[in-house]
Amino acid sequence: MASGARPSPVTAGRPPFYFHAVYLINLASDDGKVNPRSESTLAGYLAAADRLGIDGVIFHVGSHRGTGFEAALPGITGRMQRALERADPKRSRLLIENNAGAGDSVGRRFEEIRAMLDALGGDQRVRACFDTCHAFASGYDLRTEETARQTIDEWERVVGVDTLEVVHTNDSLTGLGSNRDRHANIGQGEIGEEGFRALLHDPRLAKVPFILEVPGFEGLGPDAENVAILRRLAA
Repeated sequence: MASGARPSPVTAGRPPFYFHAVYLINLASDDGKVNPRSESTLAGYLAAADRLGIDGVIFHVGSHRGTGFEAALPGITGRMQRALERADPKRSRLLIENNAGAGDSVGRRFEEIRAMLDALGGDQRVRACFDTCHAFASGYDLRTEETARQTIDEWERVVGVDTLEVVHTNDSLTGLGSNRDRHANIGQGEIGEEGFRALLHDPRLAKVPFILEVPGFEGLGPDAENVAILRRLAA
């Protein structure tokens, strides 16, 4: 271990912890005012995470606002790289989250996440977060054992399971390919329990933490009841 490096969550004997950056960040915009603010905000999150021993900062890339992903890609990855340089993290990582695909948002397709990682030259400080609701809303089916396996097959083929840091575990209030980001409690949405059971039993995800982002049965966010459902499905 390098001098000054913090222990990993495993050696520290605790589960991993993550920040979720504000949704106002838009690294894909060509707006001269939005760009530096987004870059600075992301760098601030990453620096704070590293100081506090937080394992990573999950964030949404934002919207290219009609310019197209290919045109926006150099700016996106350039801003990520500068945020990394400013924060200079010793442990904390940037985690690109896939999204539900509304409007001109970046990250709806697995290929876009792979392209961003490639453009950063395989920088190990940048990894990915897989959100089940967002993937489903973007057209990746997770409802059955077969379709859940096929979706993870696609992630493995395109992005790589080795890049996957965490799974945001949410059912979806809206249907497959709806492009709407509406989270539901586990088993109470369009994905259903069979899909989550398949994900929890997929050996490729055995060491990946599953984190809830659900409304909760009392409307107060992730709760013991959702945790109990996941534990039952994982048994």
